[in-house]
Amino acid sequence: MLSTEDLLLIGTLAATARPTSAAAALGIHLATLYRRLKDLEAGAGTPLFQRIGGRYSPTPLGKELALAAAAIQTNLAEARRQMAGGEQRLEGRITITTADSLVPLVTGLLPAFHRCYSGIRLDLVVSNDFADMARYEAEVAIRPTRAPPETLVGQRAGAFDYGIYAGSDAPDDLPWIALDDSLSAIPSSRWLSGRVSETEIALRVNSMWAAAQAAASGLGKALLPTYLARHLGLRPCGEPVAELKSEVWLLVHADLRRAPRIQAFMDFAAGKLRAQLRPS
Repeated sequence: MLSTEDLLLIGTLAATARPTSAAAALGIHLATLYRRLKDLEAGAGTPLFQRIGGRYSPTPLGKELALAAAAIQTNLAEARRQMAGGEQRLEGRITITTADSLVPLVTGLLPAFHRCYSGIRLDLVVSNDFADMARYEAEVAIRPTRAPPETLVGQRAGAFDYGIYAGSDAPDDLPWIALDDSLSAIPSSRWLSGRVSETEIALRVNSMWAAAQAAASGLGKALLPTYLARHLGLRPCGEPVAELKSEVWLLVHADLRRAPRIQAFMDFAAGKLRAQLRPS
């Protein structure tokens, strides 16, 4: 008989396409995943995945089962949100997700929040991708964006500029530090790609924080959010780039916005972030 755990294994493998990633996401040993998949395919009498160049692609039956798994995960996430949204206590756990560039600002406000709300425990997930809030991957997102998703609600914490920055003691004639293809969709990366040739780039990184650290080391100059450059004591190389002006938003799924612990964190964090984003 096909169990819920079996469906989740199929759905996770279909989503990740790699057994190692699926096993890690499911919290099981890789050998266990292979054994369970072999048993499932034997029971079905047909392959559920095609193995192509180390990646696992679901067969038509595998796709149908993965869709069933996705429906289960969606229903579970909705039930969890409804339960969390109905809590009336200023205690429990909040999972926060934020971009790596905002880590100094977010971690800077957490000690004061903990002193005020010692009954609330926090988990911080750092990722440059938006968490799937509908699937309950996180409860609060703190993101740099000018266009927050319409599926989420929240409040604007403040605005910030982008500028070109280098280490405080670095010379003026510096190569560039740029973001790699994994961040090519963000506005600052697109702006730079149209103005800087490959020969001018000394380093590519997959993290805004890494770009800022490399600039601070004196390796080159980087296009960075002003708040991050201030945090590291970098010097500006010219005026801010007006067309890249952006905002920081605190976002939450609508089902959770009235939960007291979520409201407490949102209001507290918005005030602290607004103060940190204010031009000095």
